[in-house]
Amino acid sequence: MGWKTTLGVALLSVTCAQSWAATLTVNANPATTAPGSSVSVAVNVTDAADLSGYGFALSYDTSLLRFLGFSGGAFLGSSGESVDQGIIDFGGPAGTTGYAYGTIVGSLNGVSGAGALGYFNFEALTAGTSSLTLSDVSLTSSVTGADGFPTEIVPVIVNGSVVVQADTPPPSGDVPEPASWMLIGVGLVAAGALRKRRVAAPAMAA
Repeated sequence: MGWKTTLGVALLSVTCAQSWAATLTVNANPATTAPGSSVSVAVNVTDAADLSGYGFALSYDTSLLRFLGFSGGAFLGSSGESVDQGIIDFGGPAGTTGYAYGTIVGSLNGVSGAGALGYFNFEALTAGTSSLTLSDVSLTSSVTGADGFPTEIVPVIVNGSVVVQADTPPPSGDVPEPASWMLIGVGLVAAGALRKRRVAAPAMAA
């Protein structure tokens, strides 16, 4: 193969890579929660074309959330082929999860459309708002470039957030305390006795 042919293949691969795009959206469920509750953060893909693999990490506020683990989504498996999904602790900075990955095993074709790539699971710790930001994102197709590696798919990233709200106690005074109920009861009994005396007085005079 001549150098012109090799260069043409390489340029064609780059052109294809730049013409493909897929959108990754970070969605927290629930988006608003309370301390002590679980939060599932889904990474969803739309407009995917021939997607055969993914990789990314997620940044979050460690004072508000505790990272519990990652589970792969069903989208890659919709190909009907075996899928390898998991997470690697790559020793990243504090507030960043391990590197989540997924790849279709033993298939020459990727999947297209929309679906969930994976879920980051957290426990809410205290009140506040935490940004949820993807980093080190990699999306690959089943097409191999001139260098022998899978062609990269250009990602469009829509990051998310989660709100942790502290429980708000009911306003004082809305519900009378037991002591207040006792005073109200005594007042009603006294008012009833006084009314009976007033009714009985004219009868005795007659």
